[in-house]
Amino acid sequence: MAILTIEFTITREVSTETQGEVWKILSNIEGMPRYWRGHREVNIVSKDGNNYLARIRFAFPGPMNRGIAKITVDELEKQVLINYINGPIRGYVMNKLSSNALSSQWMVRITPIFIIMKPWIKKHFMEGTTNALTRIVQEAINQEKPKNT
Repeated sequence: MAILTIEFTITREVSTETQGEVWKILSNIEGMPRYWRGHREVNIVSKDGNNYLARIRFAFPGPMNRGIAKITVDELEKQVLINYINGPIRGYVMNKLSSNALSSQWMVRITPIFIIMKPWIKKHFMEGTTNALTRIVQEAINQEKPKNT
């Protein structure tokens, strides 16, 4: 149902020098809460190669703040696909590192109970994504600095 769907893409520029560090941060599944503040906890339930099953506790309070996601880390394509399969949001978030950019593409559906808050939720997700990508890029710059001095 399209009325429940939230779609957007946010992109941040990435320098060639920091790409390795950006990928290290992006592909660290358990480290997600450090950058993606909407995730209070990410616990890996199982791992099969580059595929993970993770239990997620979101940052908002209440009984609907938990979910399950299948996560695929694709080293070759430099992308992390988070497929939310259970919880208050369903759908996917594709985080991808290209030659000069870090992007996050969202295609999720919210639970019907949240429909009245959809405009606020979309704005909140977009701001959170912008902040997360900025934190990732800034951390990569900070990690890279000692190597270049």
